[in-house]
Formats: sequence, structure tokens, C-alpha cells
Amino acid sequence: KVKKLEKVSTEMKSKEAATKKESADIVNKNEKKARVLSDMLRFEREQMAANEKEWKQEKKVLVREVKSCRSRIVALEAELDGCKQQNAQLKKGLMALTQSS
Repeated sequence: KVKKLEKVSTEMKSKEAATKKESADIVNKNEKKARVLSDMLRFEREQMAANEKEWKQEKKVLVREVKSCRSRIVALEAELDGCKQQNAQLKKGLMALTQSS
């Protein structure tokens, strides 16, 4: 009976050691996974910050370009109006010349 109890005790101790080892292995794996995920999260946040910074810079450039294009359109429209007015005056002058001839 004592031998049987000693055998059971030895088996329990070996099972306990195996369970502790397995538990430690699982903890290590989970810690490694957590580190990897933490690194990935940090990387993604850095990428997002860099992308946002680049986007803001591009937006500033585009806003400036739009303003420049709008002012250029206004200038071209004014030039077009001037040309139309000059053309109308030239037509009147030409008509007056052809009628007086």
C-alpha cells in the first residue's frame, strides 16, 4: 500500500512538473505573441502618423494650387472680356469704314 502511494506520489510530482513546464511554455508563447502584436501596433501607429503628416502636406499644396488656378481663371476671364470688347470695337470700326467707302 505504501509503495502504491509512493508510486502515485511520484506520478503526481512528474505530472505537476510537466504541467508547470507546459504552463511556463504557454506563458512564454503568449508573451512573445504580445510583444509581436505590440511591435506591430507601434509600427502601424507610426505609419498612420507619417501618412497623416504626408496627407496634410499634400492638402496644403493642393489648396495653394486651387487658389492659384482660381486666380488664373479670373485673370483669363478678364483677358477674354477685354478681347471680346476690343473685337467688338474693331468690328464697329470696320463696319464704319466699309459704309463710308
